[in-house]
Amino acid sequence: MRIPVRHIAGNVIWTRHGTCWALWRVEGSGHAQSSRTVKERRLRALESLVKQLHGEAMLLSLCPQVDPAAVVRRMTDGVDLAVSERYAQLATRVWDQLERMELTSRVDWLAVPLTASSKKQAAGMAFDAARAEIALQLGLLPAPVSAREEERRIKQAQALAGTWPSTIALQPATEAEILWIYGHSARRGVLEPLLPEPDQGTGRSRGRGAAALGEVILAESATPATDAGEEEEAQHKGRFGRRWLQVSTEWGESYQTFLSLAEMPERFVFPGSEYLAALDEFGFPVDWVMRLKVTPGAVANAKARRQANELANQPGEYEGELSGVPSHVHEAAEDMEDFRSAVTRSKSEVEVQAMGTLCVWGTTPAEAEARAADLKTHFGENDYTFIRPIGEQERLFYGMLPGARTPKIMLSYAQVLLARDFAMAGAFAGSALGDAKGPLYGLQLSGGGTRPVLTDWSLGPRKSASASAAFIGELGGGKSVAMKSAVYGILAAGRKTDQPGSRGRAVIVDRTPQQEWVRFAKACPGTTQVITIDDQAQVSLDPLRTIRDRAQAQRRTESFLTLLLGIAPMSDQGVALSEAIEAVLAGPAPSMATLVGELQSRGKRDATSHAVARKLGSVARKDLARTIFDPTLPVVDTSKADAIVFATANLALPKEHELAADRLATLEFEKVFGRAALYLIAALCREVCFANPHEFCVAVWDECWWLTSSPEGMSLLLELVRDGRKHDAGVFAGSHDGEDIGPKESAMGQVIRGLFPRKFLFRQTDVTLAKRGLAFLDLDPNDEDLVELVTTGLSPMDVADEIRAQRAGECLHRDLYGRIGGMQVVIPADPEAEAAIHSDPALAA
Repeated sequence: MRIPVRHIAGNVIWTRHGTCWALWRVEGSGHAQSSRTVKERRLRALESLVKQLHGEAMLLSLCPQVDPAAVVRRMTDGVDLAVSERYAQLATRVWDQLERMELTSRVDWLAVPLTASSKKQAAGMAFDAARAEIALQLGLLPAPVSAREEERRIKQAQALAGTWPSTIALQPATEAEILWIYGHSARRGVLEPLLPEPDQGTGRSRGRGAAALGEVILAESATPATDAGEEEEAQHKGRFGRRWLQVSTEWGESYQTFLSLAEMPERFVFPGSEYLAALDEFGFPVDWVMRLKVTPGAVANAKARRQANELANQPGEYEGELSGVPSHVHEAAEDMEDFRSAVTRSKSEVEVQAMGTLCVWGTTPAEAEARAADLKTHFGENDYTFIRPIGEQERLFYGMLPGARTPKIMLSYAQVLLARDFAMAGAFAGSALGDAKGPLYGLQLSGGGTRPVLTDWSLGPRKSASASAAFIGELGGGKSVAMKSAVYGILAAGRKTDQPGSRGRAVIVDRTPQQEWVRFAKACPGTTQVITIDDQAQVSLDPLRTIRDRAQAQRRTESFLTLLLGIAPMSDQGVALSEAIEAVLAGPAPSMATLVGELQSRGKRDATSHAVARKLGSVARKDLARTIFDPTLPVVDTSKADAIVFATANLALPKEHELAADRLATLEFEKVFGRAALYLIAALCREVCFANPHEFCVAVWDECWWLTSSPEGMSLLLELVRDGRKHDAGVFAGSHDGEDIGPKESAMGQVIRGLFPRKFLFRQTDVTLAKRGLAFLDLDPNDEDLVELVTTGLSPMDVADEIRAQRAGECLHRDLYGRIGGMQVVIPADPEAEAAIHSDPALAA
């Protein structure tokens, strides 16, 4: 194998045949599952970039292997493993699991040749390249490229990139990254070199470094020497059936097969024509290259005019034939006229000759063949024809290397397009999900192979964003399991090496009769405190005793009691209540019992206070209200435990239809008290979250409609989501419907919806709920493909039990950076937590 590179400096390579190329790393947009508006915006950006290119260019997209050890290092980075024993054990189990997976990612590149400033300079470059080749043949050391030439070319590349649209994020490739491209090409599917970090250098100030990458043997149609079965099968196929390339290195043999794009549909529909973005939907990695020849519109029009003249004369060739002129002749003339009209419509329009090639690989020829067959079958159904030219696999291999000449076989399959038509292919659409480090939370569904999704739940406040997350999905869709997995990551990895005394905390409201959150919290690392709300309460939740801040105590107590007593805040009774609370808080030992006495005292001279005192006294005598009105109970201490769970299964709640204004007055006391008590508990959750800004804490409210059904609860949720960033806190809100978290028709609800940076949408078989969920993620609710994905494609139910178990936890995820993609939440590799995580009784058993 002959590497086409003789010298590398910065992001510029000098080739063996006398040309210079510059390479940039392109940041993927992650718009494959975005709204139509986002896709249109990205389409315009790509179209603008293509129009700025001149002559030859290369768009290259590769799938590097991901080292399981690197994933585990990022999982444990910053975590104090000395005091996080269970998390250290989990990291070891994750390492073992990842070793059995084909971990990949996707990285995109743009390469363009740097033109010579004159014919003399071009001749000089060709001469220098030829002289270097001759020197190598004679066993001499070739003259290096001068430092002055390096500097000039790097500046030329910088100036060229400055003319491109800023909407496409580009970074100059490093020398290490360029060397990696050639190493990856030779070792696909075996022990690949790891993609270097963008700031990782080669370790040398100046030098070549590419010679060793040529230690590769290419053999077209070769079969494994030790596999008699493969050899017999290959012989049976004959030379015409063996369309692969054996790439042999000291690390093993890779079997690669290349498919050229031979035919495309005559018309494109956008969205829907993004066939390059669709490559991430396969279960295996696919590398691809698009070599372009971009011609200005004026030049293309002159060539098209000659072709139009030839087509205009073709009907005369069919004179005298009874069948007349074939329809394709007229169609070709009409297409040519449309092309000429489009290419001259704008001075910036260009003609793009696109030459596309895909590459798949395997450890055996059969594996590579099977993957190639999957690609051909999938795209064949959509009028895209990919072929594997006989005897051309090695040339196509070189065609995917930056700096190599475009093979003639690729030129023969060139597709002539306008800039917009080419941009509709959806290049550079791939993107990662999640954060740079943090616990392993899931696996990205699209992308070929397996892509780990790490999530640092405490990252939001450090990025000046909220740490909150919303989880939406139907019963059994995986929503609650996802919330529990997130809580586990916070509790297990919360202790940081650079923050002495730090920890992760969670305060949870558990309304389930089975106390599933209680059971799960006890199975997580750290200590757990369970506070049961019933007539046998052991601690006091009196807001006048538990909330230390006087202003907050006033506010929360008023909201709680107006809900409990059914009085309007600004009514005479509401004002009387507020005045009494203020007076009690000014005293030495504020409590709800003291408040009852204060109102009774005021009631002797004020009928309004007397009426409020009677109502409050009536409530205080109920056994269910003991946890709030009994002054003998000790005040709950929420400062010590890592996880605090309020078990509220004994609290009754009104049905949704009972919350109508004309029904509230007739509700049973148990439901009135339950509604008010849950608001108070949510307020206490806020106090716990905001208590210590040096501890990251989340409030977990599953099925949160019980909170947002009242204006007071909605206001509390907004406050926690909005102000949590200042206190290193957040909220996990879960519901079947996004309207429960933030009603779209409400101004406050719109704000709440917008303040959740992380959002998860699980299966919704109901079309209406699916559309609402898509709208909650800022996706197009009328996109039929997305609706079908949410209703039938995520964790499908109409499959075998084994497959259903394998696909549990699938969802659409909007991460902290606004990227949207499919992922599958993984259950923590902790046997104790895994046994307690399921809500389904059958699975929990």
